[in-house]
Amino acid sequence: MGAQASIKQKIAALLKLTTAAGCTEAEALAAAEKAAALMREHGLSEADITIGQASVGAATKGRSARDDLWKIVAYCTNTAPTFVHVPGRRGAELVFVGRDPGPQIAAYLFTVLNRALDTGIAEFKAAAFYRRRRTDATRRAAVKDFTVGMVGRLSRRLIEVFGPSIDKQASAVAKAARDDRFSGAKPVSGLAKGKVRFDDAVWSGWTAGNRVNLAQGVNGGSAAPRRIGGA
Repeated sequence: MGAQASIKQKIAALLKLTTAAGCTEAEALAAAEKAAALMREHGLSEADITIGQASVGAATKGRSARDDLWKIVAYCTNTAPTFVHVPGRRGAELVFVGRDPGPQIAAYLFTVLNRALDTGIAEFKAAAFYRRRRTDATRRAAVKDFTVGMVGRLSRRLIEVFGPSIDKQASAVAKAARDDRFSGAKPVSGLAKGKVRFDDAVWSGWTAGNRVNLAQGVNGGSAAPRRIGGA
């Protein structure tokens, strides 16, 4: 562990010494004063201590039909997302910023849900409806409509699972921290939705979204997240 990380860990421990945690008022005040002194000494803000981030590799850069799902993942984990271009890499990094363990949960959800989408699309392409499309354009449209349906269903289910822990104030703090850390970032214009071409494909995607296992118990622990994902 580096010196900076060690200082951050010490400050974080001091910030946890509150009356709510069982400390006396004098103890909590002394801990807060010590934490403030360390932050001044090392040029750190409270956001530097309490706000973390996690990143995952993303093949897209915010303009795919599936990218709407990552906004919902961020909303449900009280984090703020941003795509970061990595020189020499074809895709990008998707970074989730927020209070721990939100970013780690968001990154995990991205991984399992991205895999679930890949699996769902592969199964859709192997089915009769897709194989009956005769042109590349109609096949692309069918996959897009399927993805829209699957993303829509997964989005609703995520909000149902995480609803009690969604915190608009924490999300606002996360967005402010993201904007501060990535001050040069520009908004990504999402994929133009357009008109649904194949209702059957949308419904197939919705049904596939129902089959993805979103088990309860995602809390940032080492074992619980493994219970999520899989078709």
